[in-house]
Amino acid sequence: MDTFPYADWAEAIEANGAIFTWADNESAIFVLTGLGIAAFVLSLLHIIRSEDRNLNHAAARLAAQSAPSAPSAPSEPMGGE
Repeated sequence: MDTFPYADWAEAIEANGAIFTWADNESAIFVLTGLGIAAFVLSLLHIIRSEDRNLNHAAARLAAQSAPSAPSAPSEPMGGE
């Protein structure tokens, strides 16, 4: 069963811009491209900040586990303060 109403793609593009409603609208293409780039940059920033936060949390937790127990603080100042 052939459900394609045109003889070839050139005829479909000439008739109605194929499947893209913005095919003849160059400003819409620029808007969509700008939105795509903005979404990519924002998601990249989110991933970087999230990974940085997670790695800093893990590093602090590991440092706390491997640090020797601190001696108890003296009850009186030791001078020079």
